Amino acid sequence: GGGLLKEISVFEAVIESPYAPLLLHTDRCDPTHVNSVHPLGEDAAGAGLEPGDLVISMRNLNAFAVLERETHRLKRMVGGGFLRQHAVLHFEGSRFLLLDNQGSRTADDALSVSRLLMVDVANGEETTIFPNHRTPGHLRELYTYKRGGVAISPDRRRALVTFTEEGKAVEVRIADGAVLVVFDFLHDVSHLEELTEERATRAVRNQLREIRYGGDG
Repeated sequence: GGGLLKEISVFEAVIESPYAPLLLHTDRCDPTHVNSVHPLGEDAAGAGLEPGDLVISMRNLNAFAVLERETHRLKRMVGGGFLRQHAVLHFEGSRFLLLDNQGSRTADDALSVSRLLMVDVANGEETTIFPNHRTPGHLRELYTYKRGGVAISPDRRRALVTFTEEGKAVEVRIADGAVLVVFDFLHDVSHLEELTEERATRAVRNQLREIRYGGDG
């Protein structure tokens, strides 16, 4: 076990595609910054999608790509109203879920917020699942600048969204964005003498890397 089966050069796939000019406007040292790779499900359909194709999230291009599973040919590049996204996952048909780190702002445009976004690559439709107008006020401004994650429940009714730099995660119902559970990575450090400053408030909230459902790879 643990043997290397295949290597895929995402950079070469972009270079050999009609989207190569995008590389002229990105970080020269880290042109794509791939942060997730996942296979499409068996119900993938529309927009040239096929089961087993790979969806690749490329943070520094503010886009995700779909690669043909066997040839690694870049079939489709998808950008939109999202920025520095993470964890792009196939949801069903031609729809994908992702964490849009920097593409949304509060009503007064004064503060960036991160959101769970649904993107339909067949028609370009984007739907904000979380937060929305039903979201409790204290959860409407969660923000993670360049980290975070998304996991979809096995029944595809719920999603876990991790806001790494906030030290929080939420489980939401995908149908309406209702918050089901809140995870807070808050710790009592009142007994730790080495944390002098933190002991004054008795607590510290650490970054939360990612919450997943049991059985996620």
